[in-house]
Amino acid sequence: MASVLLSVGELANAMQQKPVTLVRALMDDPVSKTPDTRTAMVLPASVDFDLDNEGSDHTTGLPHSMPSSDDLAVYLGNQGITANTPITVYDTRGIYSAPRVWWMLKALGHQDVYILNGGQPAWEKATLPVSEQQQYGKLTYQATPRPGWFANSSAVLQAINTEAQLIDARSAPRFKGEVSEPREGVRSGHMPGAFNIPFDTLLKDGYFLSVEQLKAVFDRANVDLRKPIICTCGSGVTACIIAVAAVMCGATQVSVYDGSWSEWGADTQYPVVKDVS
Repeated sequence: MASVLLSVGELANAMQQKPVTLVRALMDDPVSKTPDTRTAMVLPASVDFDLDNEGSDHTTGLPHSMPSSDDLAVYLGNQGITANTPITVYDTRGIYSAPRVWWMLKALGHQDVYILNGGQPAWEKATLPVSEQQQYGKLTYQATPRPGWFANSSAVLQAINTEAQLIDARSAPRFKGEVSEPREGVRSGHMPGAFNIPFDTLLKDGYFLSVEQLKAVFDRANVDLRKPIICTCGSGVTACIIAVAAVMCGATQVSVYDGSWSEWGADTQYPVVKDVS
């Protein structure tokens, strides 16, 4: 796959060549409860994709579920986006929720979509212009959904006894079951046989590590990038950081478990392992 990321310089150049819609990925931090920056200045030609609101399906009873392709297409169309719109997704924090929005757009069949490495902080550090939020006219988004980008609990259950690898993006204490989960009614621990790669080990100062550094992280975790990978986390958001990193490293069979630990840990029919000695 071609590069997923654009640097600030690459994006600034691209914006001089053709119209690019910048999509600001918004989401409050579910663990620290830190609210996202929703009202400050934005990058030029920006629209919002709010994962806490219309950008997720709230009827599942789980946080941040992938909406139906029809609902997501309506949301994007209302933001002035069509299936042919060149898009770069960015974060207010650096890298956090933008990979989730990128992953959702790819699952919808969107071709021309990138992630701004370093996000808005990198853009502002380069002293590039910011502007006030713009309103775009409503358009029609024609979705062409693609299978394989997301996995459900059944697929994860089936994967446990195969060569597929489950990679959990949560912190080591949560993965091992040493601390309580932030969401009520959710057990501590992890899926049998899962690997733990805390999402922040793939990042530095709000940027993705280089591909060589990312490969080294997967290697240390004993993950084989040639085999199928299912990424999971608390609610399916930071799992996309792992998934994007794997794709950047050349992995071709990568999916994200949408329900993630919010679903798995809350349902006693699913097996849970703890690493507490």
